[in-house]
Amino acid sequence: MRGLLAAFLFASSALGQAYPPNYPYLLRLDHSNFEGHSCALLQNTGAFHLEVDSGGDVKVFEGTVPGNRLGEIEAALYRGALANLSQAEIQEPLIRTKHDELQVTVFGDGAWRDLYFQSSDSQAPFKQSLQPLIGSLDHMRKFANRELSEEAGKNNCLPPKVIALRTRDVQPPSQPISLKTTRRILSADRTPQARPSPPATPLPISTLLRMYFFENKTSSAHESCALVAGDGRYRFEDRTQKAGKPVEMRITQGEITGEQLQQLSSILSDPAIEKMKHREPAGARIVPMLGDMLQLSIWRRNGSQELVLSSAYKRPGMPSFYRGDGDIHEADRLRKFLAEKIQNADAEHLKENARNSCTGIR
Repeated sequence: MRGLLAAFLFASSALGQAYPPNYPYLLRLDHSNFEGHSCALLQNTGAFHLEVDSGGDVKVFEGTVPGNRLGEIEAALYRGALANLSQAEIQEPLIRTKHDELQVTVFGDGAWRDLYFQSSDSQAPFKQSLQPLIGSLDHMRKFANRELSEEAGKNNCLPPKVIALRTRDVQPPSQPISLKTTRRILSADRTPQARPSPPATPLPISTLLRMYFFENKTSSAHESCALVAGDGRYRFEDRTQKAGKPVEMRITQGEITGEQLQQLSSILSDPAIEKMKHREPAGARIVPMLGDMLQLSIWRRNGSQELVLSSAYKRPGMPSFYRGDGDIHEADRLRKFLAEKIQNADAEHLKENARNSCTGIR
């Protein structure tokens, strides 16, 4: 159901959904950590709907936040660091200190704005502004004057009368990801920022390859992505982090030669890769353990081929974990080509704020 809100937000934004001046909602919060999960939908008047889930015991409350508390929440939203914050400014580490997910969905200027923090680390720079919001989830229960049964009241704190929906797996075209959606690569406690799910529709004809790689070691993590267009232009992003250290990032873009482009096309036509079939993991989740994982989107004449290769593929001692569609060594030629012609090429370096997870090439 949390994905339903994302679908609602995306559809409303994409279709230019207009809201009446008296639209009653101010804020939706969704907070999840090892202690449990809670969400709240707050109206401009202070009226709220609150759901608290601690170990499967769901309680639903409704009530009204006092004026002074409501003022603190509005100040945090409109006069602090969150006022003009965009999703692109929220940076997730590769090695996380603590599992703590927070979704802040604010209504203003006739539209919803969604901010998604996947860890306590990404919340830290905005702690002063976020604390009143997180604290309001704890205090709302004190102001409740009505308790509902789970069957009668649970709705995941979604606004009623959702106007338009779109299939959850459809991705917005080449724009920064700003909505909380179900992701196919889900981070574990010490794994990377969740990556966007592969497109459900064929990649544009101008795209030849999109690659995402993640390596998780005991005290370090490394991720990289590459996007190669059919005309040879490419984008490469690389992020590394050692335990206790900040993330180091490098972003480059350039163009491979026509000969190199033919070489890449030949590698992608290798029957070992071309004939490989993708199988979805249970629950559409890929949980990388210690080791390597490679995700590929390859343009074919009949559409996009999606593959996940991992170093854990032939490890029968891990039967409960999704291990991908094949061994990562099946892509050794491709990885060598990318390392020599793209990753280590003499290319244009971009600033860190230009990061887009290889979703487009300028």
